[in-house]
Amino acid sequence: MVLTQAQKHDAYREAQDIMKLSEKWQELMPGEKRPNFERAAQEVIRRALGHKVERNEAPLDIHGGYMHEHGAREAHLIERYLKSGTVHPDALHSFVQGRERLPQPEPSGPPHDDLDDLPDFDLYVQNLHEDLHYPGHFVPSTGEFLESHHDPPVAQELKSSAEPGTRLPSAYEAVH
Repeated sequence: MVLTQAQKHDAYREAQDIMKLSEKWQELMPGEKRPNFERAAQEVIRRALGHKVERNEAPLDIHGGYMHEHGAREAHLIERYLKSGTVHPDALHSFVQGRERLPQPEPSGPPHDDLDDLPDFDLYVQNLHEDLHYPGHFVPSTGEFLESHHDPPVAQELKSSAEPGTRLPSAYEAVH
């Protein structure tokens, strides 16, 4: 009888599981006879060693073609490798679709000065060291920027009417 490599591997794994089971075995009834786990594992290995092993896989036929040019098994393996992320995603796209991406066009140089069709404009930049107020309004008749319409509130110090050292009633106790 001929076993495949996977069947032989399964037999070895079964023998290991039998040996692990022998370590966990417990006597449930007084005088219960312990099964001979070692002999059972030895018998499984003996049967596996007595057979020839045959590879159940035909050799892979991989070439530089596209997905539809490979067999189903080879195409699946190549696609799985390309999806793993070790190569650029364009390689997977090319393998599956059978098309290659066109090269990116070279970026053109800076655009020529085409500001001739725009109306004239003035650019105002605020000087952070000299301008103390942000402009809030532009007056077209005078060409000036005015300060904001409302002054921001100024921080004020509150004066307490209580004498210094007076304690206010509170249930809060500060823990230091």
